[in-house]
Amino acid sequence: MLQIGQLLSRFKNISNSEKIKKQLIVEIMERNNIPIKINQLSFSKNTLFLKAQPIVKTEALFKKQTILTEIQKIPGLTTISNIQ
Repeated sequence: MLQIGQLLSRFKNISNSEKIKKQLIVEIMERNNIPIKINQLSFSKNTLFLKAQPIVKTEALFKKQTILTEIQKIPGLTTISNIQ
């Protein structure tokens, strides 16, 4: 009989793909001088929501087209077409 550790070992290398996508978006935001954390991002359909201070959101909206262009180059995020 296999131990539980042996059964679960096959799942060690599985990563949270949503978390990886959010981390890539955070890196894009940092390159554009927008300070945001991974827990301030969420997705819904084709929209990226920023849960940040109004000044951060405004800065992101000023650079919206540049950010969207970079985000759409990431596989799995090509459908993101709006930032709010």
